[in-house]
Amino acid sequence: MSDTSPTFETIGVIVGRDLVGDALMKLPFVRALRNAFPRAMISWITSQGPTAFATVLREPTKTLIDKVYERPEWLDAEGRGPGIGKTIIRLLSYSPVSKSQLLAPRFDLLIDTRNRWREALRARHLPHRLFLAPAMHFLFSEKRPPFLGSRPTHLCDQLIELVELACGFRPLSTGALPVAADDLHRARQILPEGHVYVGLAPGAGHLEKAWPRYKFEKVAIMQAQKGRVPVFILGPQELSWYNELQATVPSAKFPLQDYGVWGSHAITLDHTLAIGKLLDVAVANDSGAGHMLAAADCPLISLFGPTSPEKLAPRVTHGIALRAQHFGAPQTRAITWEAVNEAVESLLSLKGRK
Repeated sequence: MSDTSPTFETIGVIVGRDLVGDALMKLPFVRALRNAFPRAMISWITSQGPTAFATVLREPTKTLIDKVYERPEWLDAEGRGPGIGKTIIRLLSYSPVSKSQLLAPRFDLLIDTRNRWREALRARHLPHRLFLAPAMHFLFSEKRPPFLGSRPTHLCDQLIELVELACGFRPLSTGALPVAADDLHRARQILPEGHVYVGLAPGAGHLEKAWPRYKFEKVAIMQAQKGRVPVFILGPQELSWYNELQATVPSAKFPLQDYGVWGSHAITLDHTLAIGKLLDVAVANDSGAGHMLAAADCPLISLFGPTSPEKLAPRVTHGIALRAQHFGAPQTRAITWEAVNEAVESLLSLKGRK
């Protein structure tokens, strides 16, 4: 059933589930798939739960993903059995024309990203021309990379490797999600043209990932002294910092808290994407905010401590990842504000901004 042709009219991608952060991290893979096969009908298929590509990311990704199937009945993802040996025998003899699979659409290219051998073996029975799956070192995949070759470290590169196997080249994976004209207009009211805007996203889902707030403040003050405008990206968890930050950095902007312009107190992904489009550079922890800014392809400085930038750094056209271990400790707080300030200058210079 293997097909080496790079022409596929229908493509199915099987995942487990996608919370917003998961979906944002997969955007380079989705973009690479679309760039490799610009005219294909791409379907996103979940086996364990919902996907943000069907909700908050549906509109921004409608040119990348054509259709979403959430836990369709024709996809049996449980993969549980009484034992490995019996399970292998049962699955190898599994009929490709079961009642549930009679309902399955046929895909020219079917990619199972879940990296679980039982699920990959089940998915391989779905109607397809070419099946790709990384599970068990591509054991059930109909195309695979060289056996002795090393696998990519970054999670995005591991997924993009599947696209390369299908098309025979490495497609472009960076870029920005589109932003609604109305949202961009409102964002421009808050951040008018004629200034250099330096974004600062001090929030983090876990304390050990957070760079100290006072260091964000230090960078903001230094940038303000150079005539630039610090822009703090504060989510719901950081709202209690608003007054103190405003007092410490009077020239700073807080665009997500400019509720009068947005016409709502709700902080949405669309608002953050619009703000990210207008920033000249931004600094963020290994956090959801960092991946949101990356989705806008904002020039980004990412700060890492206990987690690995080699695996998780947001993918942007212009980015710098700073790792705490290079400053002598595993905690993110070990990164110096001087190093971050220098990285800001580097990206601004790269863009020709002063």
